[in-house]
Amino acid sequence: MAEEEKVYGVGIPQILETSTADFDGLVEDIKYKSQLLARETKLSSGVLATVSIGTAIGFFFVVLMMFGPFFIFKGGI
Repeated sequence: MAEEEKVYGVGIPQILETSTADFDGLVEDIKYKSQLLARETKLSSGVLATVSIGTAIGFFFVVLMMFGPFFIFKGGI
C-alpha cells in the first residue's frame, strides 16, 4: 500500500461555497446584545447622574412632611 504524497500549490484551486446563514445569525445576535448593553449603560449612567439630586429633594420633602404639621397646627416647635 503506497500512500500518495500530497502536493500543495499545484493544479487548479477550487473555490468552495460558504454557508453564511450561520454567520449572519451570529452577527445579528451580537448586534442585538450590544444594543441592549449600550441601552442599559445609558440608563444606569442617567440614574447615577441624578441620584444625589433626587436624594436631596427626597430628604427635604420628608423633613417638610414630618415637621410641617407642627408649624401649621401648633405655631412652631
